[in-house]
Amino acid sequence: MGKDNRTSLSQRILIGLLLGIVTGLFLGERAAPLNLIGRAYIGLLQMSILPYMVVSLIAGIGGLDYTKAKRLALTAGIVLLGSWLLAFLVIYVMPLAFPDMPAGTFYSPSMVEQRQVDFIDLYIPVNPFRSLARTIVPASAVFSVIFGIALIGIEDKHSLLHLLDTVQKTLTRIAMMVIQLSPFGIFAIAANAAGTLSFADFGRLQVYVTVFILASLLLTFLILPGLTALLTPFSYRAILRACRASLITGFATGNLFIVLPMLIEQAKALFQSHGSLDQDKERFIEVLIPTSFNFPNIGKLITLLFVLFAGWFSGTEIALSQYPAFSLLGLFTLFGGVDLALPFLLDQMRIPADLYQLYLVTGILNGWFATLLAVMNLFTFTLLATAAATGMLRLDLRKLGYFIVGMAVVTGGVVLGVRLFLTELLTHEQQTTTTLLQLRIESPAPARVMKHIPAVKSPPPQQSRLQRILRTRTLRVGYHPGQLPFSFFNDQGELAGYDIALCHRFAQDLKLKLIFVPWTYKTLVTQLHNGQIDLAVGGLLVTPARLPKLLFSTPYMTVTLGVLLPDYRRHDFDTWEAISHAGLRLGISGKTLASAAAEYLPGAHIVKLPSNQTFFQRSDLDGLIISAEAGSAWTTLHPEYAVVIPEPHIATPVAFALPRGDLEWRTFLDTWMTLEKTLGIPRQLYDRWILGKGVKETTKRWSILDTLLDDDGA
Repeated sequence: MGKDNRTSLSQRILIGLLLGIVTGLFLGERAAPLNLIGRAYIGLLQMSILPYMVVSLIAGIGGLDYTKAKRLALTAGIVLLGSWLLAFLVIYVMPLAFPDMPAGTFYSPSMVEQRQVDFIDLYIPVNPFRSLARTIVPASAVFSVIFGIALIGIEDKHSLLHLLDTVQKTLTRIAMMVIQLSPFGIFAIAANAAGTLSFADFGRLQVYVTVFILASLLLTFLILPGLTALLTPFSYRAILRACRASLITGFATGNLFIVLPMLIEQAKALFQSHGSLDQDKERFIEVLIPTSFNFPNIGKLITLLFVLFAGWFSGTEIALSQYPAFSLLGLFTLFGGVDLALPFLLDQMRIPADLYQLYLVTGILNGWFATLLAVMNLFTFTLLATAAATGMLRLDLRKLGYFIVGMAVVTGGVVLGVRLFLTELLTHEQQTTTTLLQLRIESPAPARVMKHIPAVKSPPPQQSRLQRILRTRTLRVGYHPGQLPFSFFNDQGELAGYDIALCHRFAQDLKLKLIFVPWTYKTLVTQLHNGQIDLAVGGLLVTPARLPKLLFSTPYMTVTLGVLLPDYRRHDFDTWEAISHAGLRLGISGKTLASAAAEYLPGAHIVKLPSNQTFFQRSDLDGLIISAEAGSAWTTLHPEYAVVIPEPHIATPVAFALPRGDLEWRTFLDTWMTLEKTLGIPRQLYDRWILGKGVKETTKRWSILDTLLDDDGA
């Protein structure tokens, strides 16, 4: 009877999942309110899980004797280490499916900043009740395990164990009552996900999503159950049938925590169907599942694929020599959860941590398949560890060898096939190279762009620059055409960039017409002082050497200096001292900056360049000294290069260049900039032009209903 009920529940959950997907595709963004029902369902499931875990651990461990506890810890530890090794083997094999396509990336603040993880707070239950109240699962588990170990040595513990057993059964009933609502809750979750996930965002991640899903499916339905069937008395079909309801529930909700009671009951039922369930096995199962939940499972470990993908995506791939450190660091940080581990690992591997936002785009999809794998991992881990601890494990080396060879052939074939498929699928239009040059000024003011420096025209006598600007309603802006991402010509031949957008904003506020006039480092000071231009833009750095010649506005940005190097040399230089001692030939734009660089890097040969663009036209230079913000933009056009930010980090302000002595004009600009900052305009422009968040316009999510309405309207 129980088996029929579970099968019936599995079918209802699957129907709810499919109906939810269809509903989401039909309604599109109109399905978003269903998220409230999904959140309520998750909340109801979670309300009994943490107390259940605490009680289960205390009762399970406390009910053992020291001999059984040691045996269980030893066998479980060996199985756990084996599962981790298997996970890392798959993690390092699957990236071979990534197509061989170089790519650059926009600047990310994480190239400089580091995120700290408080492992003490996560794992040390200084106040167990605080840990429980804040749902700090690792600390709560540590307290429960220590409590259970201490309880083993207490002689008069039977009354407490009986009470805990009653509480555990009550909490299990609560969880099972809520699980009966799963078809409705999963319907709401699936409808919201299918209706709101952007197809455009999903398209950017097709490489990662494809590889991640295939790795998850290989482990869930072939490797883990196949290996467990080989080493235990249970058949492959019996293993899948036993945990089917948990797999579907975990897949649909993306929540492993809520299926722990189901997994415990299903593991007991599988041993019972084999006629081998006894009190020891019950205790072992009740301890193993909640305990293993607090260790990184394969479902969590497989998410480390995203870090390798992010390195491929950004053109900063992790070197093979870094794999051992990456493995240990990844395993250790995953104790704190995926949301802490991935940004931390991206920081440590010097990969822009803002790429984590790409991971969040597929949060639902990742959650489905990672949890699916985690459910199978916990279930097979419990079966293997319990079988090993109770003498039910069987080992046939010949069959094991055949299994390993077979899985290697299948995995290799999948990797090769996916690589060929993705290589064919991806096109150059999908690369960041084109998206940077597609950026345009969103709300341009009236403007005329001059391509050549005009003849000098002196301003009217006895009239200040500000008075002339306000009287003629015209602002002359000096620009440099090769200063990505501050000022450059896009693929439409339009002048664009952060500084250019800021000037358009200024002109709109004051109802001015813009005249853009080009400048060079050789003519900049003269053009400002003879009135040919009123201000100069182009990511101009404020340095002591420039102060005697130019007046600067209040800085509107601070950048970090770096070096643009060939991608294969990005790991060679971590400090400015190492760069200086290497005797590199480094280019830099501008005579003033070149002189300063020569003093700071006496061992390097500094070459003055007329523009950053010139660097890519010369083959005699090893690198280019440039801000990390600008250098990152150039890597999107030249993905064979990478930006290195050596230690110690050197921060430099960026501002408008003005003619010396014109304090009235500077005060006017500074006041306007203060107003803009209160409105958040510079931040919006920074996100669009520096971080690259504006490379894709936001469009309404497609739905079947919208298509039908559009057809009716036509």
